[in-house]
Amino acid sequence: MPQEQLLGNIVLVVITLGSFIAVIQKFTQPINELKVVIQELRDCISTLRNDNEIQNKRIEKHGIEIDELKDRVGKVETKVNLYHKD
Repeated sequence: MPQEQLLGNIVLVVITLGSFIAVIQKFTQPINELKVVIQELRDCISTLRNDNEIQNKRIEKHGIEIDELKDRVGKVETKVNLYHKD
């Protein structure tokens, strides 16, 4: 086998392997990008859950305060009604 043919075959093999690797990368790149996006979504969902828990605790606290204020206003209305009936 002449040296030129051997060198041509080596170049052909290198080009074929390079093309094969490029095709594999083209197929795996979207999958890797999708993995990154999924991780970002998980982080966002985790943050939303934490924020939701904090908001629920604050709403519960405000609900208790509102109930206390309703009781106080009810007592004041009762006292005002008693004083004005005389």
